[in-house]
Amino acid sequence: MLTKWRGMTVLPAVLLMIFSLLVTTLFNTEQVEAASLWSEEYDAAQGTLYNVGTENSEAGYFGEGYVAGWNSDGQKVDVEVNVPSDGSYTLVLKYAGGAGSATRYLEVNGEEIVDQVRFSGTGSWGNWQTANVNDIALSAGKNTITLGFDSERGSTNWLNYDSLTVKEPSETEIVAWGLKEEAEHAQFSLTENFWNNDRNMFNNQYPDSETNDRFHYWWQAHGIDTLIDGYERSGDKAYLDKAQALYEGVKTRNGSDIRNDFYDDMLWMALALQRLHSYTDNPEHEQAVFTLWEDIKTGWSEEFGGGIAWNKFQLDYKNTPSNAPAVILAVRLFEQYGKEEDLKWAKKIYNWHQETLVDPENGLVWDGINRTGDGNIDKGWEFTYNQGVYIGASVELFKLTGEQQYLDAAVKTAETTKERFSNHNGIIYEGGSGDGGLFKGILVRYVTELVKADESQVDLAEWIINNAKSVWNQTKEEPVILFGSSWEGAINTPVELSQQLSGVMLMEHAAELEPIMFDSLCDVLAIEVNTYAEDGKLEKSVAKKLSNRIKQVEHHLGKGHFDQALKHLEDFEKHLQKEKQQGHVTDAAYEELQQLVDRI
Repeated sequence: MLTKWRGMTVLPAVLLMIFSLLVTTLFNTEQVEAASLWSEEYDAAQGTLYNVGTENSEAGYFGEGYVAGWNSDGQKVDVEVNVPSDGSYTLVLKYAGGAGSATRYLEVNGEEIVDQVRFSGTGSWGNWQTANVNDIALSAGKNTITLGFDSERGSTNWLNYDSLTVKEPSETEIVAWGLKEEAEHAQFSLTENFWNNDRNMFNNQYPDSETNDRFHYWWQAHGIDTLIDGYERSGDKAYLDKAQALYEGVKTRNGSDIRNDFYDDMLWMALALQRLHSYTDNPEHEQAVFTLWEDIKTGWSEEFGGGIAWNKFQLDYKNTPSNAPAVILAVRLFEQYGKEEDLKWAKKIYNWHQETLVDPENGLVWDGINRTGDGNIDKGWEFTYNQGVYIGASVELFKLTGEQQYLDAAVKTAETTKERFSNHNGIIYEGGSGDGGLFKGILVRYVTELVKADESQVDLAEWIINNAKSVWNQTKEEPVILFGSSWEGAINTPVELSQQLSGVMLMEHAAELEPIMFDSLCDVLAIEVNTYAEDGKLEKSVAKKLSNRIKQVEHHLGKGHFDQALKHLEDFEKHLQKEKQQGHVTDAAYEELQQLVDRI
């Protein structure tokens, strides 16, 4: 008898046995390699300390204690390490950032390597996290690793430093092209480990805790959105069925009313249900969107020049989360139904938000105005969430109107966000628990929309894909696919639903961006080959052969065959190297083309 599982038909006993053996073999292979790699952990408290002390009051530390009381110039810690051979190593810094994000400089043997190692906040001093610094060249024998505070180099905030692990990098850390499979695994883990059949909703955390029974309306809205992401990637109707069940569960838990006291929460539900309705054509989903939109518009007032309030109990506090998503919703409603009123709302809200809560110099989006009743703008509250929704609002208006000003605004904010919220490895380092766990996923969703609207934004696509590969390297080593507060460091349990949803969103959107990035870089590669041929830096007969290989890459890429595309790219590289050795390619042309191949 054949059985059905998530849209795939299998012979249950035999194929599951074979699958289990293959997974076990792969897992054991990775374990053997991991076991053979050299690594050693050093107690920071036992290093040479300059103007800093140690403590041991927080549980979970390594060795004798940890470095604490660290927030001033001239404070630093030297840790002497001993490595077996010359080579490139990864440094893993175990820390706690209970006061929020912090930065320190890193030196190796007295030479500055990173002026700002960025540590995300951990929420409390008892919550340990790790930050990696990759590709550090060390010489065989003794080396001194210095982590220090220097305000002139950008060092900020308090930090407890527990240990330094030095390890050899692993080949299994290279995540192959073709992230659709990883996205599917992430979705399966979400439903397998968070879904509650009794409530038809996601649990708040994994492992589940019956005491953690708070109703997070807007988390569930993102749950619907994330399930739809899975459907759009796979075409598996099981995702839509789960999303519809989740809507029913939310409505039941909310007292049969889809509305909420927070305008931003209602916006997320409306956006999710609008997407759901586009696939189900269920009039109830459509009516829910209308009901929410009418209620949301009542949050607008002319205090502080306009804007929608954050909630119904503080109508004079206006913030980004209640305005930028309203632009996205209004534009999509106009596109769907053609009501001019919706377009007027979109432009009115966007103009107020841009003029009030966006830094005109760099596009950084501020959080809100008048939160404390004094008319002040919260310029110190910098969140990926706010950047993401403004990027999304700008992109929606650009796609609708074609006006360059909206695309320029989105790109400016995205570039500032990438620089401001990325750590030394290019990983988005904002931590987050509770509602904050969703922030990075929201950013990723709308940066993806920007790249889809302007495929020249290859750097942004690469940024998102690299974040996905980083977090996958962490979670694939665990028994359960989980995404914590860090997309680079340790995964601590319990993992909250908000954090898991962000991780799944990251994997889904990275999978969506892969072909765009691959195709864009191949286009650049083709242009460069022709340019070098015309400039005499590459023989034309060689250029013709290389161009044919690029066409094969693009052909297989267009069909979604990543393996075949990469094989032809490898052929391109081998032929390029051969022609270089024969003197048919100049050194400058070879280096440029090889860099593009390496980037892919």
